[in-house]
Amino acid sequence: MGLYEYMMLPEEEQWNNLWQNGTFLTHHIETTKKYSLYALYDFFVEVQLDPSISKIVGKRHFKAGETLDKYAGDIDINNF
Repeated sequence: MGLYEYMMLPEEEQWNNLWQNGTFLTHHIETTKKYSLYALYDFFVEVQLDPSISKIVGKRHFKAGETLDKYAGDIDINNF
């Protein structure tokens, strides 16, 4: 499945697909936010968590770019 097909899935199916098929890569922690990065098929999914309420507050998907830059040094993206 490609990124476009994934984005066309209903939200609940996107989450189910991520939990069933995604590979956790790393965390990135900021002052008020925590991010978890997953590899899924040929793209990445970043899950945003709010540690103050211990809940997921969002996600975004991408192949490369600025969003992936904050994980530089934590993972070798060439393996995914």
